[in-house]
Amino acid sequence: MMVFYKKHNQTQEKQQNGRIIQIVLYSLLTILSLQSCDKVVDETPPTLPPTIPQATTEVFKLTYPNVSSFIFKPLEQDKTWQTDFVTPAGKVSSLVDYQGEIIDLNELVGMPKSLPITIKQHFLSNYTTAEIVMVYDVMKSLTVTDGYKLVIQTDKNTIINLYYDANNNFVREENQPNVKPSAITFTSTDQINFDASIPTVIKQFLSNNQLKSASVIIYNLADKSYKIVLNFREHLNGALQTSEIFLADSGQILQWVSTIENEYTYKVLTKTNLPTDLTTYLEANFPNWQFDYGVSESIFGNHKTSFVTVKIGQNDRYLLIDEESKKNDLKLIRTQVLGENYLPESVKTTLNNNFANWIFVKANVVYEPYNQGAYQIVTSVNHFQIEVKQGTDRYSVRLASDGNILYKFRIL
Repeated sequence: MMVFYKKHNQTQEKQQNGRIIQIVLYSLLTILSLQSCDKVVDETPPTLPPTIPQATTEVFKLTYPNVSSFIFKPLEQDKTWQTDFVTPAGKVSSLVDYQGEIIDLNELVGMPKSLPITIKQHFLSNYTTAEIVMVYDVMKSLTVTDGYKLVIQTDKNTIINLYYDANNNFVREENQPNVKPSAITFTSTDQINFDASIPTVIKQFLSNNQLKSASVIIYNLADKSYKIVLNFREHLNGALQTSEIFLADSGQILQWVSTIENEYTYKVLTKTNLPTDLTTYLEANFPNWQFDYGVSESIFGNHKTSFVTVKIGQNDRYLLIDEESKKNDLKLIRTQVLGENYLPESVKTTLNNNFANWIFVKANVVYEPYNQGAYQIVTSVNHFQIEVKQGTDRYSVRLASDGNILYKFRIL
């Protein structure tokens, strides 16, 4: 399959408008159109060894050069792995497959704290068609919490706040207010005391609670209260801690919450328990499809996305991505086995320039994704994955659509 990047950005500016889920293609160079490689050879790709693909570890090393440890948790034997690691910007959880592709990538923000099971069960039982957008600790102080706040989105796209007390009991439900700020100030806890435009009540609040080493966003609200967003530079167990405070103009704390990082879990899907929508689509469009692997993603115990890979014959393969909240936005990514005779001239030129007397071993081409509503055979290339021999050495090379090398490494 192809590299697929899904980033869950939990910055406070976007929280006002509800949960924004972005599923974007993880490309390293501009995608160009390809005219000469829509044929494949009639051969079965070699069987990969039952180990974590080296291509996967090399992609991570290239993308995150400052990370020293990647933890791979097997989900399905020789098919899929969950990968967890910590970067200078925070913790990351991802899903990778046996072809060395990153299928799902989530950057986590917030305190690494679990949402109590009682609260999860209450939400799942009483809001069956809704999804959790964000989870907060309700704070009394920097070290004392007073319950939880859940921001949820209904199937009608309404944003609702749910409140629970310190004993996990449900307290109340309220519609999220749509408050437009009259002014926004960007500063930091290091600079705030030197800015005469910052209200004294805000400076006093930060000083009293010893809130340091954070970027600060101050919203002046229409009712003369203030909303303060703190993004702490000091990471707690790999997570970036974010707090949101509402202050009255008198300095009274109206609400103080800190985000809890999303809980992503992956579960293996079999052919018999695929979502009905996916099975129906496959039967209608690919009568001879063969199931390869499937994984479902859940957030805070609520099913969100299904990733399913199928084979069409021996050379074609499709990855289907179906988000629970976007039922009519099914995405498909197609990959093909390529024979040496069907490699584009730009790719051959690059190989000639980098590997003298290279010998072809195998190759795949991965195309751009397309939506189910516009079903067609796509020929816009995302990248090529090629393996070659040079003497006794073997190399794996990933090339952009224009033939330029994205990365390469020697296979040990």
